[in-house]
Amino acid sequence: MSNGIVFDKTLQMIEDRLSLNSINQKLISGNLANINTPGYTAKGLSFENALRQSLEDQVLHMVRSNDSHLAPDDPVQAMETPEVVENGPVDLDTEMVNLTKNSIEYQYMVSMLNKKFTMLKTAITEGGV
Repeated sequence: MSNGIVFDKTLQMIEDRLSLNSINQKLISGNLANINTPGYTAKGLSFENALRQSLEDQVLHMVRSNDSHLAPDDPVQAMETPEVVENGPVDLDTEMVNLTKNSIEYQYMVSMLNKKFTMLKTAITEGGV
């Protein structure tokens, strides 16, 4: 992310979580689309690996080779694609619960993002008063 004052770890966490929700949505949709496919097994994210990955401090530092380049003050975080695991045969009820849970989590993260940007807008427009 950019400036550490404006774009803090909260925004990075929200971005990472929305990315995970997007991947999870695709997997759930694929499971539902293949519910009647013989031999198809449900796919899902490995929660433990995704959690471990998000908790690890994976920071890549920039190096400036010229004074006119961007300063290496802000670290860049790398997010690897989470591990997809086989979960056995597709169960409609389980997939619908997963779909609902994923949708609720996504909406919550979007509302958190909106609140964060509202706070930034307020600070910019009313901060000098």
